[in-house]
Amino acid sequence: MKKSELTVRDAVKFARHDFLNELQLILMHIDLDNAADARTKILDTTERMRKEAHLSGLGLPALETWILTFDWNQAVYTKHLDTNIGSSATTRKADDQVIVTFLNKLFLELENNTDPFNENIVDIVVSASEADWKVTLTLPGQTAPIEWSPAEEDDWTAELYKNEEYWTFTISGQ
Repeated sequence: MKKSELTVRDAVKFARHDFLNELQLILMHIDLDNAADARTKILDTTERMRKEAHLSGLGLPALETWILTFDWNQAVYTKHLDTNIGSSATTRKADDQVIVTFLNKLFLELENNTDPFNENIVDIVVSASEADWKVTLTLPGQTAPIEWSPAEEDDWTAELYKNEEYWTFTISGQ
């Protein structure tokens, strides 16, 4: 199945749906007189949204969009995002559309070899300074081999580290 590009309308619809689900969970905790869990859910949601907002400082809009819509486009994966991005956006040398194409091919290959009934959480850590940036994706180790070769473009590189439990993909550049 070929994935199509999300429209703005689709993205808003999905975001609204996700946000309403969060509100329903908070309301459920309130209805059950469980203020502590409602408070925790509110704090967790605002922290997740804060991290997503930090992505705008990465300076790679196509990659930012790919990360923000990861859960909607990757059917068998769920993301956990962490960010460490400086306060001001900078122009990057890397062509982030090429990076997104690379990631789409990678995750299509991974998805074909992943059990959709497992909890497949991908930890995504994004860090950036004025000089450089790095995106690290860690996921449960795959049982089937995938076609993988490190990528080395002029302005970015991609590497894979794997052990029995986890695979870690690191994409970095200037």
